Amino acid sequence: MDAGDDEPPVLLDRAARASRGKRITKLLEDEVEQDEAFWNQEALKDEENDDNYVEEPDAGDEFDSDFGEDESETDDEPEKEVRERLPIKKRLMFPGKTLRKTNVKKKKATPKPEDGTKADKSADKPSSSTQADLPDELEAEKAIRKSTRTSVIVRQAEREAIRAEKEATAKPIKRKKEGEEKRMTQEEMLLEAAETEIMNMRNLERVLAREEEVKKKAVVHKDTYEGPTIRFFSRDGESRLEFINGASFGSELCTTSSPYPEKPVCVVTGLPAKYRDPKTGLPYATMEAFKIIRESFLKEEADRKRPNMSNMGELFESITGGHLMPKKRRVEIRSPNMLGGSRHGGRTWRIPAFDMVDED
Repeated sequence: MDAGDDEPPVLLDRAARASRGKRITKLLEDEVEQDEAFWNQEALKDEENDDNYVEEPDAGDEFDSDFGEDESETDDEPEKEVRERLPIKKRLMFPGKTLRKTNVKKKKATPKPEDGTKADKSADKPSSSTQADLPDELEAEKAIRKSTRTSVIVRQAEREAIRAEKEATAKPIKRKKEGEEKRMTQEEMLLEAAETEIMNMRNLERVLAREEEVKKKAVVHKDTYEGPTIRFFSRDGESRLEFINGASFGSELCTTSSPYPEKPVCVVTGLPAKYRDPKTGLPYATMEAFKIIRESFLKEEADRKRPNMSNMGELFESITGGHLMPKKRRVEIRSPNMLGGSRHGGRTWRIPAFDMVDED
């Protein structure tokens, strides 16, 4: 991950300053210079042709006095088994980075009595394997640091460009100098006070008028009843009624008792009815009476839906066999004038009437 991703968001709504960003720019430049100076030291560089370096032979293994005892072997066996069973965990490696080899075993060597100075120099220097590993790690770290430095420089350049563009487009703030402020005379102050008073009076009148309108809208006008009313008074243990605006005792309070409602009677049997038909509304007392009421109701409905046969004419009656009619023949009487009369520019025809003549 780059170091530029963890930076806080850039705030562009600050006021423009002449010295804005100078300190952070200087700090970043100093940090880049220090970083380059540290990694370009001669001590960290590898020498290709090192004549003073001599690879020393491996020394023999040294053992303690209690190495051959049985107790230590029995105690160390379960620990070795546990270590073998545990899985080897790999370290988390970020993309673009390489893990450093921390566990580098240095080979011990016994100094030679012949060349004491050479032995001291060789003991101070690491082995050839460690020297081969260190340059790779240093190159990887240098590449990562260069990428972070470039990202920081790019972001800094972008911020500088945005800041310069904003300063160019922003309007300059005109600040009055101390000596430019003009003092008002007494007459000018009185004139300005009079104008301010007039404006304040107008604003006050406008506000008061608005408040009056709000009060008028808030007031609810209730309609008063002015018809005949009865007032009830209860004082000193006495209750009284007062009739006002045309109200009277007889009109408001009924003195006569209402007639007792008559009991319904069955329309079929004449007995006191306990039930009422929901369709016809007729009272009935028994089940047979209910059936009779329903049959008559259905018959009336059927007669009502059937067409009226009384006004169908003699032809329908003769077909249905209501009564026999004498045979009649049709006599055509033609008019001498079959011309059509004109009416409103149109042409109509006269249709001759047919008379029914009884045959002998």
